[in-house]
Amino acid sequence: MANTPRKTYVLDTSVLLSDPRAMIRFDEHDVVLPIVVITELEAKRHHPELGYFARQALRLLDELRISQGRLDHPLPVGNQGGTLTVELNHSGQEALPIGFRLGDNDSRILAVAKTLSNAGRTVTVVSKDLPMRIKASAMGLDAQEYRAELAVDSGWTGMAELDIGSEAMNTLYVEGRLVHEAASELPCHTGLVLHSGRGGALGRIGPDGAIRLVRGDRDAFGLHGRSAEQRVALDLLLDPDVGIISLGGRAGTGKSALAMCAGLEAVIERRHHRRMIIFRPLYAVGGQELGYLPGSEAEKMGPWAQAVFDTLGAVVSSEVVEEVLDRGMLEVLPLTHIRGRSLHDAFVIVDEAQSLERNVLLTVLSRIGQNSRVVLTHDVAQRDNLRVGRHDGVAAVIEVLKGNPLFAHVTLTRSERSPIAALVTDLLEGIEG
Repeated sequence: MANTPRKTYVLDTSVLLSDPRAMIRFDEHDVVLPIVVITELEAKRHHPELGYFARQALRLLDELRISQGRLDHPLPVGNQGGTLTVELNHSGQEALPIGFRLGDNDSRILAVAKTLSNAGRTVTVVSKDLPMRIKASAMGLDAQEYRAELAVDSGWTGMAELDIGSEAMNTLYVEGRLVHEAASELPCHTGLVLHSGRGGALGRIGPDGAIRLVRGDRDAFGLHGRSAEQRVALDLLLDPDVGIISLGGRAGTGKSALAMCAGLEAVIERRHHRRMIIFRPLYAVGGQELGYLPGSEAEKMGPWAQAVFDTLGAVVSSEVVEEVLDRGMLEVLPLTHIRGRSLHDAFVIVDEAQSLERNVLLTVLSRIGQNSRVVLTHDVAQRDNLRVGRHDGVAAVIEVLKGNPLFAHVTLTRSERSPIAALVTDLLEGIEG
């Protein structure tokens, strides 16, 4: 530890909004918070999605102020010799190249980092914001994404293949379940493609560790699964004991259609829930806040919610859609409307979950009340939020919940869209990779 060069980490607001305790997690190094970060946290205190995390960060700073005194001098944090400073100075634009002297908050944070670097300190700008890291690097500063919350990418798809032999296959078909040593180490609700000398089957791991047979003829509101992954996903969606279901996969694999038909089945046919609520993040508008779009609130929400109705229209009749809307059995809402709500007796779908930061997603899950279930649909290749990387957000939540009996995840791979759409999706994923 003594041989590690001491570094100075300049944190921006996005880091503290993703992890309010990030300021004390840098071991023996120095952490600097430009004063404008405090201003931005204050402005976010009442934000419907990020307000809780802004308040947590501010409370921690206040606790340090009470216990340590002034924050504008390095104060010790942790037990490894690290310090924290709220930097009041060095936010002038003189240290920045002319093209970066924009007078905005990012420029003020970069000015602090550049001034400290010019003074001989080994400085790294830490941010969850991709453009911020690019700008820091462009002016010669070291820049890193905040990584303490990132998931280790295990490549887990929620599916596995096993060869179980003909006798075991017969037992599975006759009894509907099978205890098999090869499945003992797999997470709960892992979907299985099973092989034997006499044929194959689909299954999934139950909470007791046994393999349960997944029948291919199950349907949700008339929708049948075509691929192995879709059939396993459908089996999970129709199991009321699985409270959180994650459906990943590229565009056109049927994530939203499966989730919505399962919701209609649960609400209309089985009456397990009173209504289906579909939340979509506002990033789906393409970065524009609804307040800046023309028209009334209903006119602003129309194009934004149309993707949901397009999907529903492809799998059910327009009469069904009109009926569930008229009877109040279907709501399509922006995620900001979840603030202060407890969602009871509902089948909840969070669409486009890849654009949600980890803490925001966990806040959403915490709103799920009695007799409710939630489905997360996501495609990490289509992130609209530049603060979310491939391995945080929903990916981190999947890794944390994997193996819990209340949680299941399946990555869908077979595209149900046209060959042209599939080709373009492949090209986009190649660029992303």
